[in-house]
Amino acid sequence: MLISIPDEAIADQHFTPGDLLMELAIALYRDGRLTMGHACKMTGLAEVEFQRRLAARGIEIRYPADVLRDDLSTLRSGL
Repeated sequence: MLISIPDEAIADQHFTPGDLLMELAIALYRDGRLTMGHACKMTGLAEVEFQRRLAARGIEIRYPADVLRDDLSTLRSGL
């Protein structure tokens, strides 16, 4: 997908294209419209780095119950 933003719309903000992409990914993740995996793909960051960016802004990391159960089951099976 290609999104075009007129330079004049953000000229005084000193945003880079990467900054805008990060802001969009964080906002969509925060609002529950983007998964962690998709946000990481969108920004090109490793999951732990994206999580650091969220933590720096006080945004909670969603960890759905079904994913937690799967992770616990995987950990128990390896013991």
